[in-house]
Amino acid sequence: MSSEDPDNQALCIPYIAYRQNLFWKKQKIIVIPACNEENHIIPCLLALAAQYLALPDKVILWINNTTDQTYKRALSLQKKLPFTLEIIQIVYDPTIANAGTARREAMAYAAKNAPHDALLFTTDADGEVSRDWIYRTLKAFAQYPVEAVFGQAQLLPSEYAKIPLHLHEDERAEQAYGALLEQITLLLYPQPHDPWPRHIEHSGASIAVTHQAWTQVGGIPNVPSGEDRQFYEALRQHDICVRHAPEVIVYVSARLAGRAQGGMAETLARRMIAQDKYIDDAFETVSRRLFRVRRELAYRQTNPSAPISKAHTELLPTRILREDLPKHYKRAERVLNFLRRTEYCLSEDWGSKTTDQYGIPPRVHYDPVANAGSDRPE
Repeated sequence: MSSEDPDNQALCIPYIAYRQNLFWKKQKIIVIPACNEENHIIPCLLALAAQYLALPDKVILWINNTTDQTYKRALSLQKKLPFTLEIIQIVYDPTIANAGTARREAMAYAAKNAPHDALLFTTDADGEVSRDWIYRTLKAFAQYPVEAVFGQAQLLPSEYAKIPLHLHEDERAEQAYGALLEQITLLLYPQPHDPWPRHIEHSGASIAVTHQAWTQVGGIPNVPSGEDRQFYEALRQHDICVRHAPEVIVYVSARLAGRAQGGMAETLARRMIAQDKYIDDAFETVSRRLFRVRRELAYRQTNPSAPISKAHTELLPTRILREDLPKHYKRAERVLNFLRRTEYCLSEDWGSKTTDQYGIPPRVHYDPVANAGSDRPE
């Protein structure tokens, strides 16, 4: 057991150091929107109660439009948990009853009644946070100059087998390709607040934000679904630094009947019938990524105080055919190898050079299972 292992509290030097950071003294409030989650709510709450090194101060369970036993099951734990559990029941009009409304209003309620220096967390009622979820999130706040931390959502090991093997393989292939793109981006345009390794997810299953940043962007955007991704865009538009921490993990269910349109459950159900023709639209071509990084750098040099998101207003989306992914992956590898050989150092005028001239330090290899936690629930 190393001195960096959170289990080794007697010798954990990083733990002792981070406990001295101001983020540990902030009130930690966790918001959980829930709709008909009677099968998941108890494991969800118990996972928060099992946090070591850092417990939440308060958990707000926002039960909305629910017809099952979610409330009764949560209530049965209320006096047994090592934190304050506030249970709110609400019924929305069918026209606004959606995941976006629930998370937006639940977070707004939490923020309204929280200290101005509090940390606001949100996760999903069908999720089980890893045992070090809060600790790893606080560590990211302490380690990097950020005001928001996004974690990763992974399938519960007990439900992993529900998904056909070929879908897992397709997912790994997409993530491996995305890792190459991220390495290109970060090593050409270093971002000290969000270095490699990092992920690219923006899931409501794992978001933490300072009260100040939440207020600055006006809270969760008022959209019916995809509110987590839109919240990230709002942070980006306000130039609020975000850490995509791969070690911050929440395990979620692999259900096929979801609550949110366009969400993970809907995507899984669709892909089990027939795989999507295109890979996820979060992944772009290598050429597009190189052009976008070059454009961002040029824009930042001429507009140092303007939000970087404005640099993308004229860029059209690109999609990659699934059958073409191996070709794009090999091209990304060739680019990285070329850049490593050239040992190019990023200069101030890189943004004005041709898109064929890029450089990269020695490559960091991607391991799709490297961030799998040893504490995942069974």
